[in-house]
Amino acid sequence: MPLRQNSLVKENSFSAPGTVLFGMEPLHQQSFQRKFSISACRRQSSIDLEDNHFLLTIVISNATNHESISYKQDGGRFDSSQFTLKFHTNTLYKIYVKTKPAQQFLSLNIAGNVLSLAPIEGGSGEYVAIWNTADKEPTKKGTRQDIEFVLSAKDKTLSKNLQVKFYPHNDTHAGWGQKLDQITWHCSTNDIGHVFVLEEQTL
Repeated sequence: MPLRQNSLVKENSFSAPGTVLFGMEPLHQQSFQRKFSISACRRQSSIDLEDNHFLLTIVISNATNHESISYKQDGGRFDSSQFTLKFHTNTLYKIYVKTKPAQQFLSLNIAGNVLSLAPIEGGSGEYVAIWNTADKEPTKKGTRQDIEFVLSAKDKTLSKNLQVKFYPHNDTHAGWGQKLDQITWHCSTNDIGHVFVLEEQTL
């Protein structure tokens, strides 16, 4: 399947595998992590990657009930992207990241929240983070927000905007639309460590 062309700093840390957060079982005991890993890899396109290129797969789900987030196709209504990711406020989300070939990243900053990336046991270049949207406000009706998604490593940084909409915690509209299985980015790193997203695919 060919890839198609895209479209308050608050500490919000997650320490390490084995940590229990808000009644959740330790990460190393959560079997669905490996399911994410396998399904994400299976659907990554077979691409002959050049030097300094890699594929990045992102899977986002509700950390409490494990449901995938929803997204809405907006076409050309908004400048940033043709689709909008839908989130609840005051909610915990699990963000799973896989790189191929494996890349070493240390932290994730999403919408100003700095998250620790916990390597998944047995996974090479696979990480998970927990994002708490408690400090977010609902997006005004008929509008969208751009939030920054920044992955940082010792030798490189990836920064890309995501077009999103935040809904009140109990608003069922956040679940309307298509379920987002994964986002895959075809990335390239230049000589000074800037990572660019060349192409994007959503499933």
